[in-house]
Amino acid sequence: MQRRRNEIISRDCSLYEFTKTANCVSNHNRLFCKGGFTSEWVNAAKYEITHLKVLEWPGPCLDVARLQHHFPALRALEIVNCSLLTKFKGRFEDSSKIEKIGLHGLNSLWEVPADLVSRMSELRELDLRGNELRHIRGAMITGPPLLQRVHLSNNKWDCSDSGLDWLAIEQDNSTVKTRIVDYYQLICNQRLYKGKPLHKVMDIIKMVRQTCPEPCACAMTHVVSDLEGAVIPMITVDCSNRHLEVPPATLPPGTTTLRLENNKINTIRMIIQNPQYKKLADLYLDNNSISAVKELEGSEWFGTFRVLSLRGNLLKQIPVYAFDKAIQVNNNIMHVMLGHNPWRCDCHFIPRFQALLLKYKRVIRDQHDIKCPKSDDKTISHVQISTISLGHVCSKGGQVEMPISYINIVNLILMALIMLILGYIRKFGYVRGSSASRMVNENERERERASVMHVIQYTERPG
Repeated sequence: MQRRRNEIISRDCSLYEFTKTANCVSNHNRLFCKGGFTSEWVNAAKYEITHLKVLEWPGPCLDVARLQHHFPALRALEIVNCSLLTKFKGRFEDSSKIEKIGLHGLNSLWEVPADLVSRMSELRELDLRGNELRHIRGAMITGPPLLQRVHLSNNKWDCSDSGLDWLAIEQDNSTVKTRIVDYYQLICNQRLYKGKPLHKVMDIIKMVRQTCPEPCACAMTHVVSDLEGAVIPMITVDCSNRHLEVPPATLPPGTTTLRLENNKINTIRMIIQNPQYKKLADLYLDNNSISAVKELEGSEWFGTFRVLSLRGNLLKQIPVYAFDKAIQVNNNIMHVMLGHNPWRCDCHFIPRFQALLLKYKRVIRDQHDIKCPKSDDKTISHVQISTISLGHVCSKGGQVEMPISYINIVNLILMALIMLILGYIRKFGYVRGSSASRMVNENERERERASVMHVIQYTERPG
């Protein structure tokens, strides 16, 4: 199959393939050929032709070595609007006299091989504008010794790590950058950087490589633009599976994602307290040895993060109130992962933790993995905490034993004092009321006695 494919390409690369359908016009030392070459122009070397323009080449391959053989005196070559062309065969040798090459409208060609022109001793200008090119190699620009001007605009340049990222390590005064006359007009087309200026993307890639901490790997996943048009990088630092006991002390500016899975980290203190971590959005700490996250409470980062994954650590409990408050005020949050930890399944922690899980099940995504650890009590062993019966967790002797905290004790003391005070108030009020009643009764008896005496006195008067 491969042999037949090579035979087809070899046959298609022949300059004799399209002689019957070709149309060629010459004017002094200039030749224009459309749809191939007529037989008169490929039956021998034509030393009189110094300028050649090939239009609408009808095959997928063009043999430039044979082209140099038939037109050894060429000074300028243009290959234009060849939508079927996907491959060049051969290369121009150092005996070539060509000073200028222009390739335009090659919509099926993603890359021009570097060795196509790297040996050309007289080449001074290479114009590759207006194609679908995605890649170019440095040797194509640095190879020709007399090359001065390279045009690359209006292509589909891939600025990713497998594309033009090699440009990032080039100095501003390097041979490559000084020969690319439209370097600052080039635009990235690859999906993550689409529409962004190539030179700005290259500067960021260079910065990331220079500031990436050992032994981690760093990559710019994509870029965005602010309202003023400034390019803002989204950088991922991957430090997973590096046997780290502490996280890296520094990160590239603009780091948004840090992966620290499968290491030996036992605290998040250095992450929360490090100012370089403030803009970190996504933090993955799965499968480490973290047993507490109390440092999150009150931290600025906890109110702005997007992703926090703590799966597979040694967590027995978390500050539930701090998590509740952070999730409420954090407008960036996407999800929190807490599965596969040895949670404390007792009546002091589980009621509050379960309430948190149920309240934020949209955010805490892995609730099916948030379970009580293995225990002799089969009613709670490996049971999902969000669905566990609080009666099973809090039961003791058939009755529910509610936890008594310090605040509850204080409340009970205050209640007793209030009851005592109310008792004194009632007693004092009763005593005062009895005294007043006695005084009223004495007054009434005195008035009655006075009335009787008045009647007696009245009846004793004469006549």
